[in-house]
This record gives sequence, structure tokens and C-alpha cells, in this order.
Amino acid sequence: MLIFSMVIQNEEDRSIIENLYHNYHRLMMYIAREILKDHDKAEDAVSQTYIKIIDNLQKFSFEDCNKTKGLIVILVRNICYDMLKSENRWGLVSLDETNLPGNLEDLPYETLASEEGYRTILSGISELSEKSGSVLKLKYIYDYSDREIAALLNISQENVRVRLHRAKAALLQKLTEGGAAHE
Repeated sequence: MLIFSMVIQNEEDRSIIENLYHNYHRLMMYIAREILKDHDKAEDAVSQTYIKIIDNLQKFSFEDCNKTKGLIVILVRNICYDMLKSENRWGLVSLDETNLPGNLEDLPYETLASEEGYRTILSGISELSEKSGSVLKLKYIYDYSDREIAALLNISQENVRVRLHRAKAALLQKLTEGGAAHE
């Protein structure tokens, strides 16, 4: 942490990073150790996460602690997965295009606009895979652009759009199977 503090010139930015360290470092280490199964690699992943946060500090808003926690979890997980991929331990799964009838825009407005509908959608997102849920959260909850999501997840913008399309299709399927879309 001392090294990161010395690198950051702006006192306000330094304070933000120190606050993140004190509030989320243990969580970051826990997630990284669970995924990587190695303490040293987990420390590397957490350090890379701090570097990514510092590089993109102006893009983030740390006012809402729930959103901050969610964002940090997504960043740590994706950096860990990238590390596993680089070690050829993480198998890539070929994703086929999903052809589902309809789309999220076909859901009744009342369902989408209501608080209950919002909670239903969040619940549906939480049931999706980490990959799908992460990209939907970054796009629609944290309001990041495709370019920003691509930079955060170390994927191409085209891959972001494909993941969004597939995640929306999977979410629509979950919502319609659960009956939430027709209430």
C-alpha cells in the first residue's frame, strides 16, 4: 500500500485509494485466494486491481458503498480469471449465439418501471453466470460505456457487445421462466 500511496500525487486520490484499502482489502484478498488458490498470486491479483483502479480513478464514483463493493468484486474476479487464462488453467467455453424470441424491450413497461420489477431484474441478474452478470451490472447499474467495460474486463468492445446480447437473452429467459415478465 505504501508504494501506491507514493505513486499517487493528488492528495484526494491518495485518500480514496487508502479508504478503499482499509474498507475492501480483506475482501479483495479473500476473493483472489478463493479463485487462485495461492496467496502470492492472490496478492499479485489484488495489486493489479489497485493499479487498474488508480489508472481509471476518474471514471469511478465511490459514493455508494454497495456499488463500490460490487465494482471491486467484479474487477478482482476478472483479474484473477485473466491470470488463470494466462496460465492455461482456465478453459474458455465456446458461447453459441442465443436465439430467443423477444427481448427485454418486449416486457411490459409496468414490470420494468416498478420497484418490484427492478428487484426482480436484479434477482435475475444475480442468477446468471458471473461473466453475464458482471457485464450487465457494469453496463446498466454502473452505467459504463462499452469501451470502459472492455478496458475494465480486458476484452474487446465487440466481445462486450456479444456478452451483453447473450446476457440479456439469458436474463429474458430467466424472467419469462419465472413468470415475472407477465405479471
